[in-house]
Amino acid sequence: MENLIKQLKLCNKKFLVVGDAMLDVYLHGQVSRISPEAPVPVFKYESRENVLGGAANVAANVAAMEVDVALLAVTGNDDAGRQIIELLGNKGVKTDLVLACDNRITTMKARLVSSGQQITRIDNEDTSDIDDTCENKLADMLEAAIDSYDIVLMSDYQKGLLSDSFAARVIDIARKHGRKVIVDVKSRNPAKYAGAYLLKPNRRELAYMTDMPVGTHDEVVTAMKKLRELAGCEAVIATLSGDGMMYLDRDGSVYESNVEARQVRDVVGAGDTAFSYIGLGIAENLRPQTVITLANAASSIKVTKFGTSVVTLDELEDMFGSRPAKIQTLDGLLEQLARFRERKPGAKIVFTNGCFDILHLGHARYLKEARKLGDMLIVGVNSDASVKRLKGEDRPINHENVRMAMLAELDFIDYVVKFEDDTPYDLIKAVQPDILVKGGDYKIEDIVGHDIVEAKGGLVTTIQLVDGMSTTNIINAVNAAHHE
Repeated sequence: MENLIKQLKLCNKKFLVVGDAMLDVYLHGQVSRISPEAPVPVFKYESRENVLGGAANVAANVAAMEVDVALLAVTGNDDAGRQIIELLGNKGVKTDLVLACDNRITTMKARLVSSGQQITRIDNEDTSDIDDTCENKLADMLEAAIDSYDIVLMSDYQKGLLSDSFAARVIDIARKHGRKVIVDVKSRNPAKYAGAYLLKPNRRELAYMTDMPVGTHDEVVTAMKKLRELAGCEAVIATLSGDGMMYLDRDGSVYESNVEARQVRDVVGAGDTAFSYIGLGIAENLRPQTVITLANAASSIKVTKFGTSVVTLDELEDMFGSRPAKIQTLDGLLEQLARFRERKPGAKIVFTNGCFDILHLGHARYLKEARKLGDMLIVGVNSDASVKRLKGEDRPINHENVRMAMLAELDFIDYVVKFEDDTPYDLIKAVQPDILVKGGDYKIEDIVGHDIVEAKGGLVTTIQLVDGMSTTNIINAVNAAHHE
């Protein structure tokens, strides 16, 4: 797999995603009591997070592979639509083929989340088919742009864009220009996707598109063959949740890939991730077995993350054991940074540091926010000797290897490196980060290394900490409880 990931990182194909764009909103808060007005929980709002959903999430996943991608979609002329455009731009997705229509609203799904669990979901959407004016304009845009792209990924959520008429026009235009179309299906009508190269149903979709049982292995294979016949496509990939994936090729051969057992945190967006990597595999003309192995691996990573999110090729390298470890020596880190900067010129490297003696919620939230500021987060960690000089002989509580290993388990941290000095000044000088971050209790002029980063035109900033949350407070609370 190591050579495959290297090959995929050199992919120069251009992708066009066509489908229903959505805005996924996560409203985070706490539930601690029942309302006196009705037997329902009271949700205390804390924060809001906007992320891309539907076809927009597919496009974001493709962009995370570091290839060129555009989205052809429709939104309403509203705040949700404008937020989608902004988020797509931040992800590197081209948006000149996204059409805002005054007579539509943007599909938005708001999820209330407490303690990492969804409480309820609120949908605001218009699922009626796009009108003729909108369809004709989009078709003209597609006709003019199609030669700039190598493959079309059609993501149908049945939210109005891919009507029977427009889906047929997309496939017809793509085929006329020699482009393959692969479809993440939703409609019960297989004929809607006639002429597509490949269809990707899940088990439930496969059942209702063919009106056949799909409980056993043989039943799935039979239904896949029936779907290929009904749709007139060349291949079918069935995604089967915990049973992995099956690929029916044009010659009738069947390939299978079992999913790696992982703790499932959230399945939202896993299908989009799998579909994106299927698209990458088809674009690169990979063997069927390799395509589904790749897509399976990507989706197994996605389900370990909360909410709608992307999976990068670097994460696949981690999974297959071919990517450098997160915990690095300074020399190893500088070697990785040189490769990263060569591969992604202009990317922003974020640096922060600390003792991180007892990793807690305040640390996690701070580091997650730091990662959002750039493209890579490096965390410098005080050695045990350094912590003793700063905090006293009874510190650290945890050995430096344990502290670094804990940080390396956080998926929003890219590299962890130890420093022996009292401050990370020499480390910052060697790393040359673009963004230097510390907690909100620091003044900019007091942040070690601010002069290095400011001299190169970088950003030195602070992030608000969680009130009352610190390692010292935790230790004091434990000691107080012990002496009671």
